[in-house]
Amino acid sequence: MVKAQNPTGDPVAQQGHAGVLDTRVSRRSVLKAAGLGAGAAALATVPVAAASRKGATATGAGRMNQVMGGTIRLGAFEGGLVDGLLPWKSFGQEFFWNWSAQPLVSIAPDGSILYDLATGFEVSEDGLTYTFSLVEGATWHDGTPVTAADVAFTYNTGLKVGAGSNVAGRIAPIKGSEAVVADETLDAEGIRVVDDLTVAFDLTQPNAQVLPNLFAILRIAPAHVFEGVAPADYATTDYAIGSGFIGSGPYKVTEFAVGEFVNLEPHAGYVNGMGYSGPPAAEKVSIRMYNDAEAQVLSTQSGEVDFNYIRKPSGDKLTLLKAIEGMQAQQSLVGFNIFFSVNLHSPSAPLLKDKRVRQALVWALDRQLLVDDVLGGVFKVPDIMNHWIAPWANADDLERYHPQNVETAKALLAEAGWDPSVTLDVRHYPPTLDPDVPVIMSMWEAIGVKGTLTPLPDDTFLADFYEDKDLTTPEDDGPRYDIAFVYGFGTLDGSPWGPDETLGSTRVYPNGFNSMRFANKEWDSEFAAALLATTQDEQATHFQRCSQIFNDELPYAPIYQRVDYAVVNQKLKGPESAVITHPAAGGVHYWEWYVEA
Repeated sequence: MVKAQNPTGDPVAQQGHAGVLDTRVSRRSVLKAAGLGAGAAALATVPVAAASRKGATATGAGRMNQVMGGTIRLGAFEGGLVDGLLPWKSFGQEFFWNWSAQPLVSIAPDGSILYDLATGFEVSEDGLTYTFSLVEGATWHDGTPVTAADVAFTYNTGLKVGAGSNVAGRIAPIKGSEAVVADETLDAEGIRVVDDLTVAFDLTQPNAQVLPNLFAILRIAPAHVFEGVAPADYATTDYAIGSGFIGSGPYKVTEFAVGEFVNLEPHAGYVNGMGYSGPPAAEKVSIRMYNDAEAQVLSTQSGEVDFNYIRKPSGDKLTLLKAIEGMQAQQSLVGFNIFFSVNLHSPSAPLLKDKRVRQALVWALDRQLLVDDVLGGVFKVPDIMNHWIAPWANADDLERYHPQNVETAKALLAEAGWDPSVTLDVRHYPPTLDPDVPVIMSMWEAIGVKGTLTPLPDDTFLADFYEDKDLTTPEDDGPRYDIAFVYGFGTLDGSPWGPDETLGSTRVYPNGFNSMRFANKEWDSEFAAALLATTQDEQATHFQRCSQIFNDELPYAPIYQRVDYAVVNQKLKGPESAVITHPAAGGVHYWEWYVEA
C-alpha cells in the first residue's frame, strides 16, 4: 500500500508560487508500488497516486494576519451555457462550483494536488484500489455531515445516463461500471463505503490517468437531498436548478437566478483537506452571468465586477481591458484550442470523411495572418497541431500544416475528387461571429470549398454540437453540422493527453464529448495501452502513435493556441497566486480570496 505524507501546519506558509502546496508527491515510489513501474515517475507532471496523513486536523491557521472581507464580484461567461447544477452533468458550471462545492482532490497545472474533501489517499500495491480518507468535520450547507456515502452516491449516479449524467465515460475504469450502465438500478461493486470517512474505489485495471481524469473532476453531492426522488427527476430538483443548491464548499447560495446571477455567503462550517477550517476570507461572493461576450467586456469596463475571466479576447478587446483603471489583465495560458470540428459520421458532403479534404482545409489557412492581422496578435499558431500534449507524448515527425500552402490544399482536394459546387453547413460558436471566421471562409472559397454560416445558440449548444441530430431513432445519426467552429478541446491538468473523451470511439455524448464521431480502432488501442504501460518510455511509444494518428486524420483541427485573460481588480487578493485562472483549472485556493479594504 502506497502512502505518502502531506505536510501539515500552516497551509499559507506552505504555498508555492502556484498557490498550491509546493510539495510534489514522489511519482517514482507511488507508480512502482501501484504496479506502474519506477520509470513512470516522469509521467507528465500529474501524480498518479499519493496519500496524506489520515485524520489531518483542520486548524484554520490559513488566515494568519490577513486583512479580509469585502464582496467579491465575479463575472462568468459560462452562465449562458449551464444546463443545471448536477455535478454528474458537467458543462461549464465550474465558475459556480469553485465557490460552493468540493471534489475529493483537484490538480494544479503544475501537477500539485489540492486536497479538498479528502485529506489523502492510498493506492494498493497492484494499483487497482484507491482508498480516500475524508476530512473530519465537513458539513453540507444545511448542517448535515458529509460522509463516504455521499461520495459513493455521487460516483454511482455519475454512471447513470437516466439521472442526467454525461460523465459515465470518465467513471468507466471503476469495477462494475458496465453493469450499472446496463442496469441503472444497480450500484458499482467497485465503489465501496469503508466507514463514514473512508471510501474505496476498485479499478478493473491500473490506469495512469485516473487521478486527474476521474477523482479530481467530480464534485460531491449530498445524497440526502435526493432521497425519495426518482433519478429521472434529479434535473428538476431545487438543487439542480440552483435555488436549493447545497454544497460543502466555502460559500453557500442565498440567491440564484438562472442565467443571471448567484449570490453566496460564507459557510461557517467549511473545512478542507489542506488544513483549513472555518468561514472563508470574503464576506460575500456575487457572480454575474453573461451569455454575450460583448456584454461581459462592457460590464468589466463599467466597474461592475472585481474579476472577469475573458476567453480568447481579440487584440482590440485586450487593449480596452488593459486600459481599465484599477484593473489588471492577468494572462492565462490555457492548454485549450480554438478549432473547427468535422462531422465524420453523416456529413452532407461525404468527402469530408476523406482525410485529404480535412488536411486541405488546414493547408488553405494563413494562420499567421489570422493571428497577427485579424485577431490582433493575441493568439499563437501552434508549433504542431497537438501542441497541448506533453512534448514527450508527441512524435517527432508530425506535419505542422504551416505555413499556408494553397497549391497543396488544391492538390489534395483534386486527389479526393472534391466537388466545388457543394455548399457545407458551417456552424460557429459563440453565436456572435468572431472576426476570423469570415476570413477563414474566404480562404476556403479560394480553394473551392463553400459554406453557409449559422450560429450555435447558447441555449441549444450542447444539443446542436454534441448530441445525436435525431433523438427519435435508436441509433446515432451524427451531429447537426458539417463543420463547426468552437473552442475548448485540450487539457488543463498537465496530463500528457487529457482523457480520451474527445477522441475515443465510444465517447459520444453523453458518455463523452466526441462531437466528430471519430472512430479509429488503432487510436483507441494505443491510448488504452499507454494507460497500462509501466514506464514513461513505454507510454511514450503508444502516446506518440496516437499523436501521429490524430495529426494525420485531423478529426478536429486546432487553428490557434488559445490565450485567455483574467481581468482583476487590484484590490482583489488571491488570483495572483494562480498559474491558470480558467474556472476549470484545479489547485486554486478560492477560500482565501478577499477584497482589500
